[in-house]
Amino acid sequence: MSKNYQTILYVCCLTSFIAITYAFGRYIFAVITPEIAKDLHLNYEFVGRINAFQMGLFLLFSFFGGFMSAVVGARLLICSSVMLSALSLVSLYFVHDKWILFTIVGILGIFAATAWVPMVELVARSIAEENRGKSLGIIASGTSYGVILNGMLIPYILITYHWQTVWLVFGIISFIIGSFGVYVVYSVKNTALLPKSDPDEMKIENNSVDITTNSPMTKNYLQYTLLILLVIVTGLYLMPFQTYIVPFIQEDLRLNHEIAGISWSLFGILGVVSGFFAGILADKFSAKKAMIIMYGISVIAILVLLIFHNSACVLLSCGIFGLSFYGLFGLHPTYVSRMLPPEKTAKLFGLLNVAIGFGAMIGNYASGYIKNASGSFINAYMLMAVLSLLCLSICFGIKDDRSRAISNSYGIKEVGNFVKEQQ
Repeated sequence: MSKNYQTILYVCCLTSFIAITYAFGRYIFAVITPEIAKDLHLNYEFVGRINAFQMGLFLLFSFFGGFMSAVVGARLLICSSVMLSALSLVSLYFVHDKWILFTIVGILGIFAATAWVPMVELVARSIAEENRGKSLGIIASGTSYGVILNGMLIPYILITYHWQTVWLVFGIISFIIGSFGVYVVYSVKNTALLPKSDPDEMKIENNSVDITTNSPMTKNYLQYTLLILLVIVTGLYLMPFQTYIVPFIQEDLRLNHEIAGISWSLFGILGVVSGFFAGILADKFSAKKAMIIMYGISVIAILVLLIFHNSACVLLSCGIFGLSFYGLFGLHPTYVSRMLPPEKTAKLFGLLNVAIGFGAMIGNYASGYIKNASGSFINAYMLMAVLSLLCLSICFGIKDDRSRAISNSYGIKEVGNFVKEQQ
C-alpha cells in the first residue's frame, strides 16, 4: 500500500474516533432525551444536571488530557478512550436507574476530551506537515459524519424498537469501527507517514526542535494570551449562533419550521466539507491566513442574517456559517501543531479546548439571558457579530505559522547550518 493510501486510511480511522466519542458518545443522549425522560420519569432539571456534569468532566479532562498524553502517550490515550467509549455505550443498554445514567453519560464526556486533545500531537508526529491541515480539518469534521449517521438510524430504531436499543446499536458500531481503527493506528509507526529524509536532514530536524523550544512563541506570553483570547471569544459566539438559530428563525424572523429545519441541516451538510476546505487553505497558505478567511466568512454569515430577513438569505447565512464552523475547530490544532514541537502540543491544545468550552458556556447562557430580558434574540446576534469581528482582528495579531523555521519544506538546511555553528 502506498504512503498516500496509508495516510488516507489513517486519517479516516482518526476521523471515526471523533465520530464515536463525540457524535455517539456525547450527542446521542440529547437526541433521545424525551424518550429517556419519559421512561425513567426524569424532569428537565435532572436532564440539565446530566448535561452540566458531562460538560464539567469534558472541560476538566480537556485540561488534564495534555498531561495524561505526556504520561501514557497520545496513541494509547486516544485508542483507550475510543474503546472505553464503545463499552460505555453498550453498558447504557442495561441501564434502568437515573443515577447510573447520570454517571455513564457524564463519563462519556471524559472520553471525548481524552480522544480529541492528544489528537494534535498524534497527527504532528505521524503526518507530514503539507498534509496536516487537511488531515486535522477532516478529523475535526468527524462529528458531522457521526451526526448524519445518528439522523439516519435513530428515528428508525426509536420507531421499531426502544431507546435502549439505540445505545446497543451504536455501541456495537463503535466497537467494530473502533477496533479496526485501533488496529490501523497501531500498525503504522509514528513516523511512517512522514517524508523520508537523509541522515543529515534527520539530524538537522532533530536539532531544529531545540530551536522551536526556544522560539519566540514559547517565550512570548502575549502570543499565548492572544491565542487563548481568540478561542474564548470564538466559543462566545460560534456555539450560541448554532444553539439559538432555530428559535431565532422561528420566533424573531417569523419564518416557518421548514426553513428552520433546512437551516439546521445545512450545518451538518456543510460541516462535512468545511474541515477539508479549511485544511486545504492552511496547507496552501498558512493556518493563520486560513483562520482569517474562515472568521471572515463567519462575520459575513452573521451580517447577512441580521440585515436580510428573507428565507433565501437565512439559508445562505446558515450555509456559509456551516462552512466555517467545523473548519475553525480543525484550524486551531493545525496552528498549534505548527507552532510547537509535538511533545508540547497536547498541553497547549488541552488548555485551548477548555478555553473554547468556557466561552461556549458563557455565550450560551448570555444569549439566553438576553432573549429572556429583551424578548428577542436580535441583540444577542448583534453581539455575536461584534465578537466575530473581534476574533478576526485578533487573528491579525497572532504569529504566522509559516514564518517559523519549522517549515521544513524550505529553509531546513539553513536552520541546520545555524545549529552547527552554535555547536
